[in-house]
Amino acid sequence: MQNDKTKDLIHFHFLVFLWGFTSILGALIQLNSIQIVWHRMFIAYFLVGLYLIYKKRKEFIIQKKYFIQLSIAGVMISSHWVAFFYAIKISGVSLTLSIMASGAFVTSLIEPVVLRRKFSLKEFSYGSITLIGLIIIFRAEFDQYIGMSIAFLATILSVIFTFLNNKLVKEKLSPTSITFYELFIGWFMLSFYMLFDLDQMNSLFQFGKEDLILLLILGSICTAYAHVGSVKVMRNLSPFSFMIIINLEPVYAVILSLIFFGKNELMSFDFYIGFILILTAVFLDSLDKRKIIINK
Repeated sequence: MQNDKTKDLIHFHFLVFLWGFTSILGALIQLNSIQIVWHRMFIAYFLVGLYLIYKKRKEFIIQKKYFIQLSIAGVMISSHWVAFFYAIKISGVSLTLSIMASGAFVTSLIEPVVLRRKFSLKEFSYGSITLIGLIIIFRAEFDQYIGMSIAFLATILSVIFTFLNNKLVKEKLSPTSITFYELFIGWFMLSFYMLFDLDQMNSLFQFGKEDLILLLILGSICTAYAHVGSVKVMRNLSPFSFMIIINLEPVYAVILSLIFFGKNELMSFDFYIGFILILTAVFLDSLDKRKIIINK
C-alpha cells in the first residue's frame, strides 16, 4: 500500500508537469479559450473512447445513479478550463498559475465539511501561507485584477471538480469511464452553448498546421493521458494532498514560460516573494506527509 502511494505521488508530480505545459500550449494556440477547450475535450474524449472500445468495452456501462455527478463534474472541468485559458490569454502564464495555487487554501476550508473529518490546523496553516503569498501577488500585480479574478474562479471550479472526482473514485468506478463521460459531457455542453454563438462556431476550425499539432498534443498527452492518470492517483491521495501538489504547477509553468516567452513573462520582485511563500507551503506539507508515512 505504501509503495502504491509512493508510485502515485511520483506519477502525479509528472502529471502536474504536463498541466504546467498545458498553460504554455494555451498561450501559443491562436484560438480563444472556448474554442481551445472544445477541441481539447473532443480530441481527449475521442481517444479515451477508442481505448474503451478496444480494451475495456464493459466500462462504457455505468449505473444511472452516477450520471448526475458525472454531468456536474463534466460541466465543472469544462468551465474550469475555459476560465483558465481565458486568464492566460489576458494576464499571462505566470500570473494565472500563481493564482491557481490558492486551491490549497480553499480546499483546507472545504474538505473537513465535505468529507466530515476533523479539522486540520496544519493543513489550514499551510493553506494560509499560500493565501498570504496570493495576497502579495495580487497587490503587486493589481493592474491585472480581472485576469486574477478569473484565475481564482478557475481555482474554485477546480476544487469542486476535485471533490466530485474523489467521491466518484471512492465508489469504485473505473478512472477511464469517469474520464470518458466527464470529457464527453463537458464537450457536449460547450457544443450546445456554441449553437447560440455563431461567431464562435464559424471560426472554430480557422487555424493553421502549427495550431493543429499543438491541439493534438493538448488533447492527447496533456488531457486524455493526464486526466485518466489524475483520477487513478486519487485512490491513494487525499483531496488536500492532491491540491497542494498541484501548487507545483506554477513552478513548472513559470520555468517553461521563461523558456518559451523570455522577458515577456518576467514579473515584479513582490510577485516572486509571494511565489516563494506558496512553494514554502508545498514543501512544508510534503515534509509533513512524508513523516506521517514513515511513522505508519
